[in-house]
Amino acid sequence: MPFLGLSLLIVTACASPRERAYNAALDDYKRANAEVADFARANVKQLVAATKAFHSSTGRWPQAFAELIDFGLSNKLPLDALAFNDATFAALGDGTVQVHYDVNCVRFNNAQYQFTQTGSVNVKAK
Repeated sequence: MPFLGLSLLIVTACASPRERAYNAALDDYKRANAEVADFARANVKQLVAATKAFHSSTGRWPQAFAELIDFGLSNKLPLDALAFNDATFAALGDGTVQVHYDVNCVRFNNAQYQFTQTGSVNVKAK
């Protein structure tokens, strides 16, 4: 077992400059992508909570993102409108709503990496 650890250390130390640069870039990308995913996850949680609050207050689902933003502002909900490029709502027959969102990840983009976070989530009234 000690031989395996030593040989792995030697292989790592002998990596070519190109391999080291690639590994450094890969680590950088993974770190940045994790930050984007955390940002998106936190904002989607707020979007879901605001959507549920809207339904609880009005008895219906929002029809447009602007309507949810106005509701959030007037009720002082923690929903950052600038965190999203858009969100759309589709009421489903089972009483839930499908929310399709596009998180605004522009502040994370740089010359090397372009990040996007889009997805859908079904929200139940309760």
